[in-house]
Amino acid sequence: MSEAPLTRSRSSKDQPPMRRSKKRKAKRRMKVMIASIVTFVVLVAGFYLTHDLRLWLAGTLLTTQHSSWAKYTLVGEDALNSLRAEINNPEAINSVSPAEISTTPAKVDKPEENPVQKELTEVIPVEKNFNPAHYFKGYVMKVSDPNRVHLIQTTGNKQNRGKPRGEWISEFSERTNAIGGVNASGFYDPNFMGYGSQAAGLVIVDGKLLQDYNPSNGDTVLGIDYNGKLITGRYTSKELLKMNIRDAMSFRPQLMVNGKNLFAGKDPISWGIAPRTAVGQTADGTILFIVIDGRQKHSIGASMKDMADLLEEYGAVNGMAMDGGTSSMMVDKGNVLTKSANDDPRGRWLPNAWMVY
Repeated sequence: MSEAPLTRSRSSKDQPPMRRSKKRKAKRRMKVMIASIVTFVVLVAGFYLTHDLRLWLAGTLLTTQHSSWAKYTLVGEDALNSLRAEINNPEAINSVSPAEISTTPAKVDKPEENPVQKELTEVIPVEKNFNPAHYFKGYVMKVSDPNRVHLIQTTGNKQNRGKPRGEWISEFSERTNAIGGVNASGFYDPNFMGYGSQAAGLVIVDGKLLQDYNPSNGDTVLGIDYNGKLITGRYTSKELLKMNIRDAMSFRPQLMVNGKNLFAGKDPISWGIAPRTAVGQTADGTILFIVIDGRQKHSIGASMKDMADLLEEYGAVNGMAMDGGTSSMMVDKGNVLTKSANDDPRGRWLPNAWMVY
């Protein structure tokens, strides 16, 4: 009786080549399908999880000359319209009623020719780290005598390629022999050339109205009167002159008014994160200049809430934002402290600046 043949399971090596090929293809298809599903889930989840970040980016773009790019953040037209409304019409409060101001300017003694610099200004480095996507560095300058703070206009004599330009912050400082200063107004730039030769909005220098503005367009004023008192609000030029305002300019938004932080408890996504400049005054009359670097590795930039919080932290009663972005610059005793967001360490050409001398 012959012995029955041994049986064994058939290995993949024994399978026909065509069947092995089909199995490999099926496995590959399964891997691709799983990878595609995972990628889709990650992208969809990421899209919704990054909604706030995209709103921040949209708000940042809406406050720059690249506002048309905001639509590519995919936050939707309703959200963009809401952001635009916040930027174009921020809350405005008058820090002082015109009726409360005397119509007779106080006499101010002429400053000494050679002031003691260390007693007049103090510069404090600032650094905040909220999270890996929100951190910044900058400086706070305290000016003890508000009567030494002046709005200085560009001369209009400097040119670039045959066209008038503004001045670098260092040029303002050198021309006035200033102890320190920061940028002030925004400027008209219809062709996006950045020449900075003409300030945008209201300009009052030494009690003279050089340029008027429309208070209903959303801007507010920051001014200093002949007593060294800083005011901010939505005033007409006639009211300001009657209030004996010595120097004033307009921009937006207000940050501190009558001791109230206008961004307290808010998440000001509308303004995004960028290089920022703010000017304020404490109860004892000290003027505060705050400039924060942005759009760089060492400093992403600050929100408007950050700036309001900094003013509050350093005791400001009233304060307002100046022009930001690549205009945000601070100079101290001839040295430019802040790092511009553009490639030129001198910053950009400015139409005017708040200088201490």
